[in-house]
Parts: sequence; C-alpha cells; structure tokens
Amino acid sequence: MTTIKGIDVSHWQGAINWGKVAKDGVKFVFIKATEGTSYFKLSYFKDNVPKALAAGLKVGAYHYAKFATVTEAKAEAAYFLGSIRSFGLNYPAVLDLEENKKGANKKILTDAAFAFLEAIEDAGHTAMLYTGKSFLENHLDESRLKKYALWIARYNSTLGRSADIWQHSDSGKINGISTKVDLNVAYRDFTDTENTIKPPNTSNPSNKTQQQLIL
Repeated sequence: MTTIKGIDVSHWQGAINWGKVAKDGVKFVFIKATEGTSYFKLSYFKDNVPKALAAGLKVGAYHYAKFATVTEAKAEAAYFLGSIRSFGLNYPAVLDLEENKKGANKKILTDAAFAFLEAIEDAGHTAMLYTGKSFLENHLDESRLKKYALWIARYNSTLGRSADIWQHSDSGKINGISTKVDLNVAYRDFTDTENTIKPPNTSNPSNKTQQQLIL
C-alpha cells in the first residue's frame, strides 16, 4: 500500500522554510494550535499555517489535552475551535491525548475524549485522535472511539496495530527545519479532506470508513 509522508511541528521547531519542506517530499503537516484552555504560543500556529498552505502542503491542527472530565474537555474543545476557526485547514483537526495526570478512570477519560472529538466533528472538521499505542490500549476504551480517525505514536520498527497515521520517529531530519522533527506516514488518504465550518447545532457530517493497516 502506498504511504503518504508527513510531519508534525510546534514552536520547538522554530522558523521553518516551508518551500524546502515541500520539496523534501512532505505532503502534510499537523501544527500545534492550542493546549488546555490557554496557550502562549498560539502565534506560532497562526504564523505558520498560511505559509505551509502556500507551499502546497495539506495542513491540520492539533490540541494538546489536559482535561480529565467531560466539562473540561468541552471547554478545551471550544478554545481549540475558536483558535483555528478562521484558517483554511485542509487536513484533520486532532485531539492529542497522551497523559492522564489527574488519574481519571478509563470510562471518564474516554467520555471526555469522545466529547472533545464530537465537538470537533460537529463544527465541520474531520476529527482525529492522536495518542500513544500503550496509552490507547491501557487508558482509553478504544471500542467507543472507533468512529474517529486514529493517529498513533510508536517509535519502533513496526506499529503493531491498526491506525490511519503512524508517528514512527521523534528525531527525523527534514530540509527546511533546523531541529529534529516528528515523522509520520499516513495509510489513509486525507488529501480530499474538507473542513467546513458549520453553525452550531447542525447534524454531524457523515464519517468515511477508515482505511487501516495492520503492521
């Protein structure tokens, strides 16, 4: 199966030459937009999205979650959506859930994740969950989240499970980026993604069947 090369970045990557990134074969990028309910580096997202789009990349956004309850998740989703609303994203909007510092049980944390992803979908975005393989399998009820696209981090020679995108390295080198960068391969083609911002309380857009690969 053909795979699609991508990266994800945050302010840690500093200034990026997006033209060089595109010429290095990168087809998509996820840029960190927000964290919790406030994020002091939101300007990095706002500055880089137009530049990445202009270079011809597919661009998605991700939110680093700190919630442990449905109420907290809804507040974080509202903050995320408000921050990315005015950008012409053409790749999924992502919930980055990789910690459980408040010790929520599996059901409560899954309820919260579902509430966040549902809010993203209701707003007209293609919703995606990013998490680690072990975190997904031990801290979340995966069966309740299967309707959403899945992006898994596992720094190994094989992924060892199904996913739509695999983050296989956190120490890659890409032309146009001076620091190490996360490397991803997509097994599902999201290049036809349309993020259409919708008014509140509209029905959910239909979900496409995930194309997944067992590695």
